[in-house]
Amino acid sequence: MKNIATAYFDLRKIYKCYQLVMADFDRINRTISCQRDKFDNVIAGNMLHAYNHINKRLALAPEKAILSLQEMLELNMIVHLGVDADAREEYCGFIRQTEEKFMERIPFLMKWYNRHAHREDDPYKIAAGLYVRVLAEPQLFFDGNHRTGSLIANFYLLMKEKDPFVLTPHNAVEFFNLASDVKFKKEDIRSKFKRAIGWHDELARMRAFLEANAQPFTTDVMPEWTSQLQDHTESQSLSKMSRKKKAVGQQG
Repeated sequence: MKNIATAYFDLRKIYKCYQLVMADFDRINRTISCQRDKFDNVIAGNMLHAYNHINKRLALAPEKAILSLQEMLELNMIVHLGVDADAREEYCGFIRQTEEKFMERIPFLMKWYNRHAHREDDPYKIAAGLYVRVLAEPQLFFDGNHRTGSLIANFYLLMKEKDPFVLTPHNAVEFFNLASDVKFKKEDIRSKFKRAIGWHDELARMRAFLEANAQPFTTDVMPEWTSQLQDHTESQSLSKMSRKKKAVGQQG
């Protein structure tokens, strides 16, 4: 893999994988243990917007292997609402409550990360830990923890000169099943935070999965990407996607 100073996420390669997942999603959803909302052009488009946002940060040659708190929040907003300013304004209440929840819970994740990063542990172990600690109870965000966690983990891997993981039809079933095991486990991951003893199995499985499915979805040249995926005749509308967010934002 190339030096981190010149490595970016290859949006074209990622888009091709997402197209394959969308085409095969009905089979994937019938196979997984806990069925999911359809993976469509809106979700894929927002994920590409998020990777494009990360690429812009990579172009600035970041010094740390973990995204700033502001960048984590921004990625979560992108996977929900894309980059449209009007959508941000419409769901300002949801955004405010997401920020409050995030700031309450992020210290636990950062405490774990700083301890393991200082020891220079295996990058795939740390990437798995980041993902699991975003998705596990208590989740870091109101929604989109699965997608945002994978972005945070992949940024870390790229900064450590390791190949990232991207969803494909070949790994989707295993990944979704493992994510469900993490998401629906009843134990609070903070309850034994120092060692997270009760989470050893999920962490080990996720670490092994990320390394086994890592591929060179990178390029030496800063890629350009324009929003070409918003086929609203085949995907759910933005208003339908955001109904839950608006309801949360109106609480209290």
